Amino acid sequence: MRRYCCVLIFIVCCCTAIAQSSKIDSLQHLLLSEKQDSNRVTHLWKLAEQYQFFKPDTTLQLAQQAYLLAQHIKYKEGESRSLAVMATGQYLLGNYSAALNNYMLKLQLEEKRNSSRNYASALNNIGLMYILLADYPNALAYLHRADSTVNAAGTAVKKELQNRILVNLGESFYRMKQMDSANYYFLQAFLTGVNNEDVFYQGAASLGIGNVQSAEGHDNEAMNNYRKALLFLNDGTNNDMFCETALGLANVFLKTGPTDSALHYARLAFTTGKKDGFLSRELDAASFLSHFYKGQQKLDSAFVYMEQAVTLQDSLKGQAKTREAMIISSNEQLRQAELAEQKQREKETRIQQLQILAICIFIPMFFLITLAVSRIRIHRNVVRFMGVVSLLLFFEFLVLLLHPLIEGLMHHNKVLELLVLVVIGAGLVPLHHRLEQLVIAKLTKPRPQRHTKPIVLETGETITAPIATITQDVLLSEDTAVLKAEDDMAQKKSVPAIPTVNVGTSDAGTAEK
Repeated sequence: MRRYCCVLIFIVCCCTAIAQSSKIDSLQHLLLSEKQDSNRVTHLWKLAEQYQFFKPDTTLQLAQQAYLLAQHIKYKEGESRSLAVMATGQYLLGNYSAALNNYMLKLQLEEKRNSSRNYASALNNIGLMYILLADYPNALAYLHRADSTVNAAGTAVKKELQNRILVNLGESFYRMKQMDSANYYFLQAFLTGVNNEDVFYQGAASLGIGNVQSAEGHDNEAMNNYRKALLFLNDGTNNDMFCETALGLANVFLKTGPTDSALHYARLAFTTGKKDGFLSRELDAASFLSHFYKGQQKLDSAFVYMEQAVTLQDSLKGQAKTREAMIISSNEQLRQAELAEQKQREKETRIQQLQILAICIFIPMFFLITLAVSRIRIHRNVVRFMGVVSLLLFFEFLVLLLHPLIEGLMHHNKVLELLVLVVIGAGLVPLHHRLEQLVIAKLTKPRPQRHTKPIVLETGETITAPIATITQDVLLSEDTAVLKAEDDMAQKKSVPAIPTVNVGTSDAGTAEK
């Protein structure tokens, strides 16, 4: 039977590992093929979640990549999710201060967003970090805010978060030795778990009530609640709490009897902690068993468990040192990754600034070229086309500059962005058409031209005289030009004639002989 159980456990573990590996491979493939930045952020933090229980340092690296990318594209949901995953990885590494800092950053984001669920979750996680840092007044302050937010949020959020907030409140008061308040919140958590049919939180609340009653000396009530918690927590989802419950029962049975039951539950806590790698629970159980056997005058067994307790203490110290080294290493890796990302963003920013500068130079130059072209003999449609292109470049450049500002003001809400762009377009399109008409009319306006024609006078002389100042549409008649030329010659009779006459057109429109 034991062999079959071992085989079954092995198969389940293998299936779980294969499923997790398959999910990681799938997310990595999606990440490589994805081009849109917001989707890349989502794939990154989801991939980071998959590593958090066995490679928390990898979790931190991936979550930081997601956070920096989300920050660059101003994707607030991605920033919030990435910060939460980073904080979870730091919490699992035991770096509670860094986890608290990231939860604070998440809270600052959620204060500007309309998500009661995320806001309450951030408050609850901050409270939990303060509990682990033994700062219970701050823990209570944030947990009470979380409780108020959940009560005002509605049924769905309340059902999801209220249990864990109540359990954390009870734990804070229990560690502060305020047993009445602790018992109240644990009881509320248990009743909420019953209403929500949440077996885990029924077990967690029963464990809390059992701890309170055991501390107050109510052994029978404590025993009942411990047994209840053991039933709820016996599904393998949280063996850390299961070990704590079994050891609590062992302590109660040690006081009330029978001692065989105390030994049974202490061994259960020891074997479960050893199997799942909970060194602190294994150490607590080993210390209990050492004292138990010493009291039973079984010194050999007491010595064995005392040796194991000493070994476990050394292991915990080594584990603490390793954890500190991992924290230092992960912090340095995060710093280096942040510096590299900052350099990359600065490079991209410089490129964008140079592109904008080039556009700013090109548009006026193109317009000046259009003006220059309009002053030479060229088809009017060419001038018209170049003028329209100049205006289009100018207005599209305005939209290009306004779009990032609109995204920031609308918090990447595509519906609001569309409405703002429609309003701007409603003003720019008529303005564009009006300016287009004015510019094209100015560029294609006919210019005055001077025309001359050789004229034979009655005296037989040939002169070159201005016919008129004409346009492309109206010319003065040739007869009027002849009469004007004769009058000019009559006024200059006193001027000696020159055999060969070169006559040019002056600015005043008169002929020189």
